[in-house]
Amino acid sequence: MIRSRRFPYAALTNAVSAKYTAELVTTYAEGHLAQAWADATGKPIRRENQDPVGTFSLSEEPKVHLLPPRQSVAALIGQELSHMQAVLALEGATVVPEKIFAKKYFRLRLANGQIAGSVSSSKELDDRRRDYLVRVRSHVRQATRLGARELRVLTNVYGSVHHYVVVSIDGALQAFAYLQCVRSSVDRRGAFWLPEKRRDTECFSSLGGDMRYVNVEAIDAVVGTLFVRHRHVVLYTRQAFSTE
Repeated sequence: MIRSRRFPYAALTNAVSAKYTAELVTTYAEGHLAQAWADATGKPIRRENQDPVGTFSLSEEPKVHLLPPRQSVAALIGQELSHMQAVLALEGATVVPEKIFAKKYFRLRLANGQIAGSVSSSKELDDRRRDYLVRVRSHVRQATRLGARELRVLTNVYGSVHHYVVVSIDGALQAFAYLQCVRSSVDRRGAFWLPEKRRDTECFSSLGGDMRYVNVEAIDAVVGTLFVRHRHVVLYTRQAFSTE
């Protein structure tokens, strides 16, 4: 993009504005002028609350869905297999098989309407997804001042989603997200996903921590970050546009 001394960020502002203006026009047209939009684009009308073909529903209340496209059922190998076996053991599965077959998805619609994507393998800048960083509800053990006992404290942890899988545990289907943890000054190995805090703002130094599977129901929100002074600052929570 071309910058000038007088308007150094004008090109960037115009590009972002054009993108979101197009999204708003599309959303409004599909919601309020459905037939005219279908005639102009040649695409069928999308019915409200109608899920795409191939959607896997985890629950109806709250509504959590894995959205297509997806991959065919395939065997997990390498680290993915070992991590899934560890998760099955933690979930209390009576039998942990040596071979695990799963179907991979790459988009999740949360109960609040947000779409949580996954890390794109494409090297094209315009094709890199920006909705792969998620916030996960977790607990940490915190000792009391006297050290007499430990408390389980609710905390926020962060990671980037690489894919979602559906597996059968004792006859019941469950969905998991394969995440890469973040690293911070309080968790340099990236083993616990813990961010650091600066002036009550959560931030982390980089991704690249441990990989692991977590239950998708623990994912709380999709978040965005701002890179400031070698730190990724958790700036805001991505919200779906209102249709009202």
